[in-house]
Amino acid sequence: MRFRQFVSAAAVALSCTFVAGGAFADVDAAKAFVQEKHSSIKELVEKGSSTEKVKEAMGGMVDYDQLARRTMGKPCPPAVPQCTNHWDDLKPEQQKEVTDLLRNLVEKNLQKNLNKTKDFDVSYSGAKDIGENVSKIKTEAKSKAKPRDPAVQVDYVILGTGDKYRVIDIVTEGSSMTKNYYDQFHRMLTTEGQGYGYLAQKLRDKIAAKEKEAAAAK
Repeated sequence: MRFRQFVSAAAVALSCTFVAGGAFADVDAAKAFVQEKHSSIKELVEKGSSTEKVKEAMGGMVDYDQLARRTMGKPCPPAVPQCTNHWDDLKPEQQKEVTDLLRNLVEKNLQKNLNKTKDFDVSYSGAKDIGENVSKIKTEAKSKAKPRDPAVQVDYVILGTGDKYRVIDIVTEGSSMTKNYYDQFHRMLTTEGQGYGYLAQKLRDKIAAKEKEAAAAK
């Protein structure tokens, strides 16, 4: 999946709701977490709340730090049995930068897609423990405006520790966000003439394009 296509798909998935020991996950608590956060975000969007409030609500659902680590191979995305741990090769300032850039990019896409998905109904079709305090919550998002369109299949991978739960991956129509980012980042980091600076600039360019697009739409 191309970079632009994946980012857009991930943003739609996030706007509709919204692995690593041996402990069992509390799947009921994880499912309740997803349902609660989705309802809160949906209510904010329907009320026309500010972008900052919506972003704050999303920040309470998605663990951007864990997301960034997994896109850099620490640990490997579930769909990648073996991978390179690029995260530990980054300097602390680079780790912070790529985390901030990823979060910013996802948020920019949310600003575009949240309003488009206000008329989607979300049903929770299943939940299972996949090990090590991680649950997968299966959902279907279906447009009320276009009921004949097929439902979008979205799985939320939830890391739960105690009473704290966060989304660490989103699988849309079988496509894992962390795997797709890892594939793209690994390619950039291992291609001669590219590397981390190229990767960071690519993310900044995407963010700038989203800002320009949003400004033009006003």
